[in-house]
Amino acid sequence: MTAATLRLDRVPPTVLLLLAVISIQLGSALAITLFPIYGPLGVLFLRLAIGSAFLCLIYRNALGAAIRKAPLGIAGLGLVMAAQSGLHYEALSRLPLGIAVSIEFLGPLALAMATSRRLQHLLCVLMAAAGIALLTPAIGTTLDPVGVAFAAGAASAWVGYILASQRLGRTLEGGVAVGIGMGFAALLVFPIAGIEAIAQLAAHPATLLSIVGIAVFSAAIPWLFEYMALKSLPAWKFGVLVSLEPVVATLVGLVALAEAVGWRAWIAILLITLASIGVALSGRRKAQRG
Repeated sequence: MTAATLRLDRVPPTVLLLLAVISIQLGSALAITLFPIYGPLGVLFLRLAIGSAFLCLIYRNALGAAIRKAPLGIAGLGLVMAAQSGLHYEALSRLPLGIAVSIEFLGPLALAMATSRRLQHLLCVLMAAAGIALLTPAIGTTLDPVGVAFAAGAASAWVGYILASQRLGRTLEGGVAVGIGMGFAALLVFPIAGIEAIAQLAAHPATLLSIVGIAVFSAAIPWLFEYMALKSLPAWKFGVLVSLEPVVATLVGLVALAEAVGWRAWIAILLITLASIGVALSGRRKAQRG
């Protein structure tokens, strides 16, 4: 692991972060293919359990101290992780990948603009609103209204995840906090879908490799690459690159899942992406003035 980390240090941070964005969406696409066997929450439980085991193995020497230092913070992080991921997977089972991610991205976008009264941010709000307006006529026809509701719930839970992560990050190193938080989230999901997921895994052992792939692509790789990138990447640039997720999700859905979206949906996705990039770029100017 040390040798791999040293090699990653030689990769430009922007490349690492773009790979993390692509990895997350590839993991989501792979998860969708297993929904017919496990269901969204079954896949989620296995992803959380395996991802937690991976990270806790890496940070095994710090687990006890972390739990003693911030038990409530870790529990809170696990709670919002379970909520956000569960709602996200339920949305993915009903909506195209790119549209689901675009709706969910409104949560972080709203959080970034919540305390701002700048004209640029108002324009970003209008762009995002225009994107949602373009999607609205399709709700109930080509877009499942239940899926849209799940995506909107995931957007709200994403805000909670960001706030919980920021608060816990002042106390604990990110890796150990995420690892234990994922484990707690898996425990929360277990009574709902864990037993059935384990039974299905025993009945379909050939899917184990795909389940591990979901945990690696959706948790291990993105977290590691984001962590490495953030050591030298300004926050505004991080925001710009992460804002590309709706577009990347749409392309991954198109290529990997044959999820075609119409021109209205494409325009909506691009408007929401541009709104997110606009907010991130305003962070650059604020940092330069400071």
